[in-house]
Amino acid sequence: MRPAAIALAVAALAAAPAARAAEACPPAAPCAVSGGTYALAVPSGWDGRRPLPLVVFFHGLGESPALVLSRADMIGLVEKEGIILAVPAGLEARWYVRPGGPRPRDDLAFAAAVVEDVMAHHPVDPTRVVASGFSAGAFLTWTLACDRPGRFTGFLPIAGGLWHPVPEGPCPGGPVAIRHVHGRADRTVPLAGRALSGGVRQGDMRASLATALVTNQCAAVPEVAETEAETCTTWRGCRSGGLSFCTHPGGHDMDGRFIAEGLAWLAGLKGPGK
Repeated sequence: MRPAAIALAVAALAAAPAARAAEACPPAAPCAVSGGTYALAVPSGWDGRRPLPLVVFFHGLGESPALVLSRADMIGLVEKEGIILAVPAGLEARWYVRPGGPRPRDDLAFAAAVVEDVMAHHPVDPTRVVASGFSAGAFLTWTLACDRPGRFTGFLPIAGGLWHPVPEGPCPGGPVAIRHVHGRADRTVPLAGRALSGGVRQGDMRASLATALVTNQCAAVPEVAETEAETCTTWRGCRSGGLSFCTHPGGHDMDGRFIAEGLAWLAGLKGPGK
């Protein structure tokens, strides 16, 4: 891991009054908000003044902000895409958003608190506030998109969807832009979902997509783009600006490339109906 790449460019931030240089939010000294903590990474050459996109990434089950920020692909994402990356810590390394499940913490409120805290202390482009997550973190990402999108302007879930039972009607949070990525050979979170212990079941990813289509009121006929790496089915003419469902031949995989591609897709959206 390269400490200089994940620290918060402390020397640069010291000259920026709006930044919180004394509380850099590395994994070893995370920032605290109501309900929990989060780690933060920024590009090493950032001056601390220019507004940047914010990506809030929710880790998988049993993972941590330290693990996420030890990954070369995630640090590369911060540097190459020029983003602020916030990584909240799951309570006991998990997220509590399953309908009817335990709720020791309101994770939707916690996610909103992280966004508000980052935006209060760092210059963020409010038109590019993105939620992403892997596996269990993707279930949280989808739940945020459906129930309480708040200040998020786009959603990039990876290998996880809405929990069963997936709502059939429109999401209460209204239309949002979503690009979902999933491995066709995923056995941990199969596209069709699977039964877990205690009668719990993962939702069918295509049911999550159907709910998003109803919510976003997308055009009936999608565009399909196929490459060696992935196949993306994209609906335009949506109230949210777009909806895309991408699959790749791999399994339960996470790669910063998926987020980079999603950011480019979101940036290319021109608004509702485009």
